[in-house]
Amino acid sequence: MEFYRQLLSELSIHRRSNSKTTMLGLIKKEITDLVLEKKLKVVLIVDEASLMRLEVFAELHTICQFEKDSKPYLPMILAGQNNLIDKLSYRSSQPLASRIVARSHLQATSLDGMKIYLEHHLAIAGIEHNLFDQTALTAIHQGSGGLFRKANHLARGSLIAAAAKQKSMVAAEHVQLAATEVF
Repeated sequence: MEFYRQLLSELSIHRRSNSKTTMLGLIKKEITDLVLEKKLKVVLIVDEASLMRLEVFAELHTICQFEKDSKPYLPMILAGQNNLIDKLSYRSSQPLASRIVARSHLQATSLDGMKIYLEHHLAIAGIEHNLFDQTALTAIHQGSGGLFRKANHLARGSLIAAAAKQKSMVAAEHVQLAATEVF
C-alpha cells in the first residue's frame, strides 16, 4: 500500500480512497494518459530495490501490466545490491522476474581503477596531488571490496583520521581507524 501511495504522490495524484484497487486504477489511468495523450515516455526507476519487501515485487508486475501485457507503457529499472537477484528468484517474484529483458551487474573496480577514482575526486575538490599513499590505497580497495560507495566512506574517514593526527598523507593506519568508525 505504501508503494502505491508513494507512486500516486510522485504522479501528483490526490487520492480519495485507501483501496488498493482504486489506487492501482488511478496509477494506470495516469500512465496511460501520459503515454497516449501527452505522448510522453514514462519509466519507473526504483533505486535501492533490494531493500523492498517481497510483497512489493509481486505488486510491481501488476503496475506494469497494460492490456494483458500487450502494451509496454511502463518500463521499469530496478537498481540495488546483490541480494536484488536473490529476491527476484523467490516464487512470489517470478511474475516480475519473467518480464526482465536485460540485466546488468557492476563489477568491483581494480586497484588501478580505485586509484584513478580517488584521484578524480581529489581533483574535483581542488587537490592537485594525491593524498593517499600506496598502503592507504590498497587498504581502501580491500576494505571497500572495490565498491565506490564504500570506498567514499573509507576515504573520507581516513582523511579525517590523518588530519586528526596532523599528517599530510593518508596511510593504511588511517584507513583502519576509519573502518572502525564507518562499518
